[in-house]
Amino acid sequence: MAQGPHIVAKRKPGQPVRWYVYAWRGGPCVHKQQGGARPKLTGDIIDAIGTARSRSDAFIASGTMKSLVTAYRGSPEWQKLSPTTQRGWRPWLDKIEAKFGKAPLGVFNDRRIRGDILDWRDAYADRPRSADMAIQVLSRVLSWGVNRGRLDKNHTSGIDQLYDTNRADIIWTEEDFAAFNDKASAEVREGVELAACTGLRRGDLVKLPWSAVGDHAIIWQTSKSRGKARIVIPLLPETRAVLERIKARHEAEMKAKPEGKRKELPETILSNSMWRPWTPMGFGSRFHDAKTESGIKVNLHDLRGTFATRCMIAGLTDQEIADILGWNTKDVAMIRVRYVDQARVVVAMAQRIASGTK
Repeated sequence: MAQGPHIVAKRKPGQPVRWYVYAWRGGPCVHKQQGGARPKLTGDIIDAIGTARSRSDAFIASGTMKSLVTAYRGSPEWQKLSPTTQRGWRPWLDKIEAKFGKAPLGVFNDRRIRGDILDWRDAYADRPRSADMAIQVLSRVLSWGVNRGRLDKNHTSGIDQLYDTNRADIIWTEEDFAAFNDKASAEVREGVELAACTGLRRGDLVKLPWSAVGDHAIIWQTSKSRGKARIVIPLLPETRAVLERIKARHEAEMKAKPEGKRKELPETILSNSMWRPWTPMGFGSRFHDAKTESGIKVNLHDLRGTFATRCMIAGLTDQEIADILGWNTKDVAMIRVRYVDQARVVVAMAQRIASGTK
């Protein structure tokens, strides 16, 4: 069982004594000292011991929210999450511990805790997506606790989201593309164009390899569901044009360089200014800079709707588009009615007017 601080002296012939202060016997070392008398427990050392104990299961009171969060972090369910999800959730687990960590688990069986949870969420109301993420992570921890028999009920169930996540019917207009392209680098513009031609999310977009491009379609195992999801995306005329532009730009830049400094085309279709594969965060940062400077309101994710319109114009059915994007056919139909069919009516009217017919 964990006890008080453990101080160890190590001596070697002809050398000064070395002192090691451990947070507890068998615990982490929090202080080292060469020579001198036995170390005294200064304020800094005590703070370091306190920090080490707060991170250790040995000093976490059982039956508290902190103990539940700690157990969840070590569970198989946590390990099954993708590294990206874990990275995004860790800060929220820390916030949950900071807010509710000392509370007994029995409190979370009382329906009145829902009010406290909503008050905590509302502290992030000016950032709706953050507020929703707070509830999502807390709900996952509480559900895990219910499944493990540590809680009777998850009182976050049924809490409405603050952020309107259904942006399926939002697309980029020609004005959006023009404003963005005026501020973005060639490498970022190519990423936006490829997203509008494939409907891929950012994480998959920057990893898409040339080897996935076939004669008629892009066939690839995405990172979704840890590589178990296989996508088949038809090669639209716009897609072929983007790919050719990327190759042409690479060829032109390499011809302008001395032979010893030329690089092969990367395995990934998209690359940064150094002709190296983007990281999702790197591309996202450069995209955000250009978006902010251009003043557009649409997001990178909204290019999925743009891709849907291009598929419709190419002749794909609502069901085929829904299968590619993983959407509900109702979302696809909404885009068709709002943008594609309406555009076709306007074009038909213009053609009739030009020909002098009604």
